[in-house]
Amino acid sequence: MARNKYDVDEELEVEFNFGHLKRLLRYLKPHKKTVGYVIFLMLLSSIIAVVGPYLIKDAIDTRIPNKDYVGLFISAGIYLGCCIAAVLISRRRVLDMTRIGQNIVLDLRTDVFNHLQELPFTYFDSRPHGKIMVRVVNYVNSISDLVSNGLVNLITDLFVLIVTAVIMFVVNYKLALICLIPLPIFVIVVFSLKRKHRKAWQNYSSKNSNQNAYIHESIAGMKVTKAFGREARNLKIFRGVQKECRDAWM
Repeated sequence: MARNKYDVDEELEVEFNFGHLKRLLRYLKPHKKTVGYVIFLMLLSSIIAVVGPYLIKDAIDTRIPNKDYVGLFISAGIYLGCCIAAVLISRRRVLDMTRIGQNIVLDLRTDVFNHLQELPFTYFDSRPHGKIMVRVVNYVNSISDLVSNGLVNLITDLFVLIVTAVIMFVVNYKLALICLIPLPIFVIVVFSLKRKHRKAWQNYSSKNSNQNAYIHESIAGMKVTKAFGREARNLKIFRGVQKECRDAWM
């Protein structure tokens, strides 16, 4: 079997599909109550975030022209209370989502490690150990972030978008329509960039995997490097691999 080396990019064997996402969501299932609570907090925070601009509008359009200082102070007090509530909600959300994310990382790494024990010798003979470590460490972190923060943020962002649009139409539907004119263009641009972004990220992941593979091989073979006086040569190779990783990121 041909061996994949540190200077050979790995190709994605299977395209992403919703079946993969369904498999990932099972790691979120044990934490569904906490996730539901976090989503509720984020939705509440979204409503609070919309209240602030409305209070400012009311103060500028109504309270200040009518010299309603009592109403102005009341609005300021409500705004201050909303800011404090938003901070407390954000703190609670970060704590809960961090806990969920780390629990998902634990479950994912346990399953990946157990799966590694069952793989044949050819799997380990055909690729550098550094690239295997990237799967266990970097890729697992990315998947955990997708399952925990990514999904919750998607739900709350959609909710904020809907609530904001409704309030805009209630306040001034003509101005709301003008503001939403660029939305179809924005959607077209996002979907046109989606495929390019995915390919670019895959390219960066491959270069990052190559870099980690070479670092692992260099550390594991440091005695051989010193015995043959290859320090300068290995440093040159490392700089080349590192540059490719940097260029892919940029």
